[in-house]
Amino acid sequence: MGATFLVVVVSYFSAVIGIAAWGFKRTRTEVDFLAAGRTIGPIVGGAVLAATQISAGTFVGTLGRHYQTGVSFFFVWAGVWCGWLISALWVAPRLRAFGALTVPDYIGTRFNSEAARVLSAVLIIVCYTLYLVAQFQASGEIGQAVFGIAPVAAMLVIMVSTSVYTILGGVRGSSYIEFLQTMIMVSGLVIAIPVLLYFSGGPGAAWRFLTDLDPRLTGMYYSWKQLIGFGFAFMFSIAAAPYEMTRFYSMRDGKTVRQAIAISVGFQFIIGASVVVLGMLMRVLFPNISSPDQASSIMASRVLTPLAGSLLLVAMMSAIMSNCNSILLVTGAGFAHDIYGRFIRPGSSQRHLVLVNRISILALCLLPAYFALQKYNDVMSIVVEQAKLVASFFFVPVVIGLNWKRGTGPAAIAAMIGGFVTCIAWQVTLQRRTGLAAIDSVEVAILVSLALFILVSRATSPTPEANLRIFFS
Repeated sequence: MGATFLVVVVSYFSAVIGIAAWGFKRTRTEVDFLAAGRTIGPIVGGAVLAATQISAGTFVGTLGRHYQTGVSFFFVWAGVWCGWLISALWVAPRLRAFGALTVPDYIGTRFNSEAARVLSAVLIIVCYTLYLVAQFQASGEIGQAVFGIAPVAAMLVIMVSTSVYTILGGVRGSSYIEFLQTMIMVSGLVIAIPVLLYFSGGPGAAWRFLTDLDPRLTGMYYSWKQLIGFGFAFMFSIAAAPYEMTRFYSMRDGKTVRQAIAISVGFQFIIGASVVVLGMLMRVLFPNISSPDQASSIMASRVLTPLAGSLLLVAMMSAIMSNCNSILLVTGAGFAHDIYGRFIRPGSSQRHLVLVNRISILALCLLPAYFALQKYNDVMSIVVEQAKLVASFFFVPVVIGLNWKRGTGPAAIAAMIGGFVTCIAWQVTLQRRTGLAAIDSVEVAILVSLALFILVSRATSPTPEANLRIFFS
């Protein structure tokens, strides 16, 4: 791609740096850094939610999964959109009305429990560190497939660029950067479709080729039980995803949040449908790629025109950077705001807390790189497992906790620990030993978490009315 790619990349990073510098000048307090001063509107907010959801798991992992398995994996998106519906109806408006800065703020206040606050912050840091592994691994795949560079070099570029603009601009700067990134993602994917259709001989020829290659590619590669398991994992995690919910706090009001969710789903539908088509068309053009995760990179470097390929590569980088940005903000805040600011050094000045947020983001950016270099699994598998873990410990305290007054602090702690441990145990050992492979770990974990939440709530003292009044009018 040569000069064309260089021009596109320089233009993109210049815009990112400019927006980050603008955000830095307007960041003085934690509310500025973590909630953009509550100023984000529905269009930018919708693009932000889409950019946060669309990650390396989409551009690299999901496209690779469609390359490998065909059309049926698209049904997983139904779970994602059901999760957004649950969030729009029963989660987002109340969280925005609460007006905190982090999700552990909600946990601690709703259940009148500092122990629950700290536990939720720790679990967020652990699970989203795993999510960062998938993002960094995807950047390594792109660097190796397109430029022939070592994965660690590509990871370093993503780590440095993302951490710099996250540290500088906070949520205010990153929100407008992610609006730009969403526009680039949509443009890159939509432009690529007619090019691949041309080289594939049109939709009919491509469909016939895939059917002859493997009938499962145009039929059902996965069983309905597997698809339902994937869908539940994403539905439960999206409905209570801390890195999504944190973005609600930056929007103007509850109405803005609902509008932003609707706009976000529109963006996601365009991106999701495009990824299905592109993954399957790449299978037509390159039937034997050694790693499905490299399908998107090969498409950008060997099939598309220089401008379209450059745009798609920048879109893939944007997806990784936007997701890393949201994860770093929520994990950094988990330590700086919910642990350091409340227990290690309470009463710190706003300037000091903003500094600790920035240092936390930098530190949390380094750990996942080592695990990404080990390449334990493909990108999409890591994303799915992370989604299951988040759903297992957060769905019940958030979604049920916002809609059932009787939930208590000890119950929230039991639900989080029980769900998290059950998810890991079922996935690692019990599923094989019991022979119940058809029952997914997230389904078992949610049931255990819900049962513990109800039983412990009934056995312990109710949450004080003053705390409940914030969430239940």
